[in-house]
Amino acid sequence: MNRGRGAGLLHPGVIVAVLVLLINDHYLKAAAPGFITGKLSDAAGLAYFPLFLQALWEWCGGGVSKRVLRVCCAATVLVFSSVKTIPLCHDLYEVGLGWLQYPVRAWIGASAPARVALQMDPWDLLALPAVGLAWRWGRDR
Repeated sequence: MNRGRGAGLLHPGVIVAVLVLLINDHYLKAAAPGFITGKLSDAAGLAYFPLFLQALWEWCGGGVSKRVLRVCCAATVLVFSSVKTIPLCHDLYEVGLGWLQYPVRAWIGASAPARVALQMDPWDLLALPAVGLAWRWGRDR
């Protein structure tokens, strides 16, 4: 049982989820666009993101706790659901993520923040059970 700061990100399931997300977004969606590749990215992201939030908490000086993991899982479900179903939340997400990406994009030559394109699809909520994987992987730390 590893209790070091951010150690939840080293769980093999998290590493696989991140690899699946990268491979799916950069190769599989282009090769075989469709329902499965769309939901695969959502499930992979939902499986690792609560543990990423928990790691941020820990790196900022917070302790390891199941309570923090529960909050991170709940926040992930709430934000994901809102972005996929509520137009205002969806628009705020697209603009906000564009601003977060801007420093990297500016470094490679972008002159202004660009709004990120995200499909608002309530069917993506089918991937929400993947948050349970994050809970399972992180709860025993």
